[in-house]
Amino acid sequence: MNVLPFLVSKRLYHRNNKNHAVLLISILSKIGISISIFTLILSFSALNGFQILMKKNILSALPHGIIELTDKSLLTWKDITKKLTSLPEVIYSEPYILMNSVLLKNDQMKFINIKSFKNIKYIKKYFSFQKKIYNFSKLKKIYNNEIILSSDLAKYFSLKEGDSINLIILNKYINFDKNKIQNFSFKIKSIFHSNGISNSNIGLIPFLFFQKFLKIENNINKIELYMSDPFQADKIILKIAKKIKQPLFFYSWMYSYKYIYHDIQTIKTIIYFTLFLIIIISCFSVVSISLTSISKKTKEIAILRSIGANNVLIQLIFFYYGMRFIIIGNLIGLLTGIITVLNYKKIMFFLEKNFEESWLLKNVYYKSFLLLKLNLFDLIIIFISTLIIGIIANWYPIYYASKIHPNKILKEY
Repeated sequence: MNVLPFLVSKRLYHRNNKNHAVLLISILSKIGISISIFTLILSFSALNGFQILMKKNILSALPHGIIELTDKSLLTWKDITKKLTSLPEVIYSEPYILMNSVLLKNDQMKFINIKSFKNIKYIKKYFSFQKKIYNFSKLKKIYNNEIILSSDLAKYFSLKEGDSINLIILNKYINFDKNKIQNFSFKIKSIFHSNGISNSNIGLIPFLFFQKFLKIENNINKIELYMSDPFQADKIILKIAKKIKQPLFFYSWMYSYKYIYHDIQTIKTIIYFTLFLIIIISCFSVVSISLTSISKKTKEIAILRSIGANNVLIQLIFFYYGMRFIIIGNLIGLLTGIITVLNYKKIMFFLEKNFEESWLLKNVYYKSFLLLKLNLFDLIIIFISTLIIGIIANWYPIYYASKIHPNKILKEY
């Protein structure tokens, strides 16, 4: 490998640094590239973290998918749940029962939703937002007359564990009008911390209650699914449909909340192109440095051409020279971005400790909803894209240098 172009470009780089104007422009161009890449890494890491938090916070209270039986379906909900156990992408499935009711306590009343559960795993995700580690052992034995309430409902009625409440339930599955409205008494087994509108107005009741008292087992026509990767819900739903081969309705959480998922991708794309425009602007300063260097080194270029240097050698010299700025700025931005993301918790702890009353921390930084997550693919894309921009930006200077004719230049001296 011929290292001569690299050595010449290195010498040219160090000599030009003695020129204060060129040195200032080169420093500013490196800073511009570094800051852009640093911001890209932070932005992408924040969006990656947001996806993880959305998976935990938003999707924890929603079924990832729902299968609805039709009149032509030959299978029951039990048959379908058995078939789903063979799919590794489906963590678990159970009947989806969501009914309207009225909660009564003393002289207060409120319309709420009651939801069934069969599996203790379904309960655990509701308790993922507790401020303290929750002891699930007490939920192993939960009876038909016990209910798990959201913290918002408990606060509204001033309830605590062990209190009793009354629920008026409208059972739409019963044909006799006089039995449609039924009154039941429940004891509060536990209270989970609500994390938003999606689970703030809900009570969780064992599936056995719906079987024994509401007699709806034969009328169950919906099954909820929980998947290992909710962001692949549509693909998994299609795989399930191909496996079951029955006339069923299939829904995923993306059907109702797909705008959130697509907005993340849109924001990521906008940030990507916006910051790369800044990188392109910074690269133009590198072009100006290269052109300035070429205009000042025309004599040396002419001498090199006269002693046998071909176009490729001249082009490689100034290619290495221009790419040096791009690569240095790229590496500085990548390293500072990676170090910042890996240590962001320590940085936030320092800011909270020393700037507790800061307006920025109160209005911009939300401790409960900030997570930075590095993605190796994002880093590779950022690095390669910046190099491609650098190569394109350096094309004209190296083309200009290769067109310098030695005869015309040397005649002037």
